[in-house]
Amino acid sequence: MMKKAFLFMMMAALPLQALAQSYEPDSRLRTIDYDPAAVVKLDGCQNFQTMITLASDEHVENVGVGDSAAWQVTPNKRGNLIFVKAIAPKGYTNMSVVSDKRTYSFELRTASESDCAHGRITYELRFRYPPAQSSGTPVNPASPPDPNAFLPVPEKRNAAYTFSGAADLVPIRVFDDGISTYMKWATGVTAPAVYALNSDNTESIVNYASRGDYFVVEQVAPAFVLRRGELKTVLYNDTYAVQGLDSLSPRPRGKNGSTK
Repeated sequence: MMKKAFLFMMMAALPLQALAQSYEPDSRLRTIDYDPAAVVKLDGCQNFQTMITLASDEHVENVGVGDSAAWQVTPNKRGNLIFVKAIAPKGYTNMSVVSDKRTYSFELRTASESDCAHGRITYELRFRYPPAQSSGTPVNPASPPDPNAFLPVPEKRNAAYTFSGAADLVPIRVFDDGISTYMKWATGVTAPAVYALNSDNTESIVNYASRGDYFVVEQVAPAFVLRRGELKTVLYNDTYAVQGLDSLSPRPRGKNGSTK
């Protein structure tokens, strides 16, 4: 009788053990405490994407990547998610994220082939935040900020751009204000890598930031090269011109070195 009771208890416990095992946390889904003074290490793999999830009421304002040729970084339209993907086999750099509430520092590194093959990478990274302190005074909820309020007014935009090459890479909006170039791709489209095209047809890495719905390149150029895999597009600034010398510019010296 005792043996039968023992066997019954063991058999009853088996489904519970299986259920407990099925709900073990997945190490590829990480949740960490937010610390403004900490650098978060993030390993990625080529052809794999990592999603960084911020607070639901948080909006990304600026993203800076040290090596934008090795990593592809795309915030979502709402501004509380950031999609990060390694596009170089040995990409090692840093990333800074500024939102309307917090700042974040990341160290990005392409994982080894062994780690990638065994899935030892992060698929999603979430932050756990300290509870907000109540002021005790009820306030009316503020309307969400306009994520594109930083854009130049239409009167100061040059939108005279044409392209050659793959139409799949062309942004639906592109313009400049004489200082920076603004590009916007359709919702759900991953932005390509962007390079400045030099006069000798070489390509240079550009400094950029993701702000609101736009990819903001911190320069104006006669042309930009857009790349994704084997696809290539050249985006031409049809009004680009180099300002020449005028009466207030330095004067050339004479043949004998005279300034007269």
